[in-house]
Amino acid sequence: MRRGRAWWPWAIGAAGFAVVVTVVVIVIDAGAQAAATSLSVLLSATAGLLSWSWHRSRPAAPATRAELDQAAEALAAMVRRQWTEEAAAQGLLDPHPLAVRWRSGQAEAGDHVRMVGRTMAGRSDDIHAFATAFRALPHRRLVILGDPGAGKTTLATLLVRELLRAPEPGEPVPVLLDLAPWNPRKEPLPEWMARRIHEDYPALRNHETYGRDAARKLVAEGRVLPVLDGLDELPADLRPRALTAVNHAIALHDPLVLTSRRAEYHRLVEETDVITAAAVVVAEPVEAADVIDYLRSAVPPRRIAAWQPVLDDLTRRPDSAVAQALSVPLNVWLARTVYSSPGTDPTELIHCTDAGALRCQLLDALVPAVFSAETTASDPSAPDARRTAASRWHPDEARTALGFLARHIERQGTDDIAWWELHRALRPNPAGPLSGPVAGAMVGLGAGGMAGEYYHWVLSPLPRLICFLTVTLATAVAATAVTRLAWVADRRTPAGPPHEPRPHGHPRGRWHGVVETARRLGTGCLVVLPLSLAVGAVIEHWARAAQPAKVDLEIGVVPYTGVRAGAAWALFMALLALGVLGVSLLSRRARGQPRDAAGRAARLRRILAFVLLYWLGAGLAGALSYLSVRQAAGRSVTDVSFIDPLGDLGLVGQDATYHSCIFLLIVGIMAGLDPTVGSSRPARLDFRAPRRLLWTMLPACLGRGMLLGIGLGVSLSFVEPWSAHLPWWERFTTTGTLGVFFGVLFGAGLAILRWAHVPAALEQETPRSTLEGDRTVAAALMVFALVPLLAKWIITVQADLAESDEPGVQVLAYSLLTPEANLSVGLAAGLLAVSSTAYFAYRETSLRLAAARRLPRHPVAFMEDARLLHVLRQVGPVYQFCHAEFKDRLVSGVTAPDDQARPGAARV
Repeated sequence: MRRGRAWWPWAIGAAGFAVVVTVVVIVIDAGAQAAATSLSVLLSATAGLLSWSWHRSRPAAPATRAELDQAAEALAAMVRRQWTEEAAAQGLLDPHPLAVRWRSGQAEAGDHVRMVGRTMAGRSDDIHAFATAFRALPHRRLVILGDPGAGKTTLATLLVRELLRAPEPGEPVPVLLDLAPWNPRKEPLPEWMARRIHEDYPALRNHETYGRDAARKLVAEGRVLPVLDGLDELPADLRPRALTAVNHAIALHDPLVLTSRRAEYHRLVEETDVITAAAVVVAEPVEAADVIDYLRSAVPPRRIAAWQPVLDDLTRRPDSAVAQALSVPLNVWLARTVYSSPGTDPTELIHCTDAGALRCQLLDALVPAVFSAETTASDPSAPDARRTAASRWHPDEARTALGFLARHIERQGTDDIAWWELHRALRPNPAGPLSGPVAGAMVGLGAGGMAGEYYHWVLSPLPRLICFLTVTLATAVAATAVTRLAWVADRRTPAGPPHEPRPHGHPRGRWHGVVETARRLGTGCLVVLPLSLAVGAVIEHWARAAQPAKVDLEIGVVPYTGVRAGAAWALFMALLALGVLGVSLLSRRARGQPRDAAGRAARLRRILAFVLLYWLGAGLAGALSYLSVRQAAGRSVTDVSFIDPLGDLGLVGQDATYHSCIFLLIVGIMAGLDPTVGSSRPARLDFRAPRRLLWTMLPACLGRGMLLGIGLGVSLSFVEPWSAHLPWWERFTTTGTLGVFFGVLFGAGLAILRWAHVPAALEQETPRSTLEGDRTVAAALMVFALVPLLAKWIITVQADLAESDEPGVQVLAYSLLTPEANLSVGLAAGLLAVSSTAYFAYRETSLRLAAARRLPRHPVAFMEDARLLHVLRQVGPVYQFCHAEFKDRLVSGVTAPDDQARPGAARV
């Protein structure tokens, strides 16, 4: 059946048009002038609604055959480049692969030979012949088995690289995928493969070049050869279902490469079934002669003398403990790496009498060996990047960070270390090192915006800017400190990352709470009191400047106004601390499941919370500024009296409420447009996208912006207090016009963001580039929030709307009249939008983990250095441990960070 256009956008458009007609009829009865103004606004909203409905109802264009051919070529180029670089980075080609023999395991864990067509065997140092034998298989299905560290992933990597060096016509693209994140109960294998390719190779998301759903179509048409690594990494209860799902997915003669540990796969096929028509190869122990030949080629010439006793022992005793240990390829690489420094003695290997103990010793010594400048200082051939990476991190710091990453991905059930997923290692903390500053910044920006509105009466631009910055920064810093110090963590669970042991010597006892409370109070006083003096000095200057000014306002400035204002400001911070303390205690008492942090309800709660914080800051600045020039003079210093306290507080409350309503209008429009596309995954901007895509998106984005603007503007017209003296239809027109103005500008900005949000560059495959791309998105969101407000201020000043004879126009003009007020609202809205990006979550998590001494302040930089040192590997935009055995050793936590094993240490 042919898929027609969606009907629901047109239904929404028709309903919206009916509502618009009804409102127009009602407004016409109110008067001709109001009707004419309202009619123009409503007609523009109707046009936007219909254009949005038309755009939403357009069916997605399917990818053509030519586009799929281009997508397959692009995918092959990306995979070839990725695994060639990784093979070189891991030393697999330096100087040549270790000779690992792979014998046929068809009789013990494979299908009937007549189903397979032929058996298969080969060597990893002759990967060309191995790839030729694989291509000769009728079904091109292969299962690679081996013990831990036998080189299964290495063989798969070399095979993928070789298949892509000279692909045959029509041959599917081999893509190496880690099986650990797959849950066969929830997702079929083809859908999971398509999703992983879509995520790991974001260049395929360029719909303009490759069509829509290019990854899914490539998988569906059999143009991808899945190389599935680590069947044994799945939970034991999922392996039978996974094997069944694999057999079901390849039922139509699709090729496959699968790797698994030997023992786990044997148990699995005894319980279920084998991979249909797949050849099976099993790794054999590396022979001593091959190890000797490899070490003679891999060890630098000046180190051959130090290794000669080990080589002689392998020749004389091919059955010794060291020979048994070095029969595993991983142990050969570990020994070569650990004993590469001139300060180490490889002869320690021949003194070990147990192969298992030697392996543990080498695993424990890996981190101190690679994270040391001594390793590369004596090797002039080592790249400068490796030299820098080796000396940048202390071995203890590196061991702690790698252990934390290993436990984190173990809990997540995956092998991928994604920087945008690190926040899952922490419990939600509303007062975190970045969450606290965001809340404090909202209070500070609210205070600065209101102060800027008041100070423009009498202060020139430069002093007004200085006073604005002083009030904003002082209030933001104090509110941040108060939020952090007053928040009480839940004692039912240990603070810090989950499943992390509490540090030794953690103070407990009766006096711990008293000491901690005293420490927090002292810290809060040290922060708040000096800042209160700065704020008091600014308000004193403002009051003295306003006293002789010719303003239509009764002014009375008493002595020590600054001291009184500073004391009142400090009292507000104390009240804020009590409020934060109460919220934290209530959240501790709340039972039940934790709330979703990514749903619409959570976003709404976040918006309302920050609007409240902005209102508190605006009310604070307004009260301190306005009441400081409305004091009753001629009274004693201790007598605090005001000319009209209730009326003044009411006026200040109206001002703060109106500013907060404008802020709510802005953030409501931005939330409705959703410039972050509702995803916490990394994104990037590419302004080289085709221009016609922008013109296609522009009508729908403008329509959505106008609809949101007029809807929120009309809704706020019933609650904002500033235009209460106007008739209801004039209030409706005024706030609706303001909403449409912001909606149109934000809609245009959304179209530009959506147009540029089309990743097409291959460089986005790396973790560092995805981090830089998402940081660019965060900066663009800040600009996205600032530009409409600054445009509104420029139009107001250039058109001199404040001097208009129309009351509605005056209301529009006095909505954020000064540049400081517009800047504060724009920064607050931009900060709220940026807080939903992956980059913001990464920075918050990295600071919290750095404070807990779990990770460095820049985890991606550390992981990139670990990749250069062959501890981690890069797989698309994520990192993985190069060796699962090393990761398991870190997870077990055998070696404490302060007791690192080094070559020569007695550790078994």
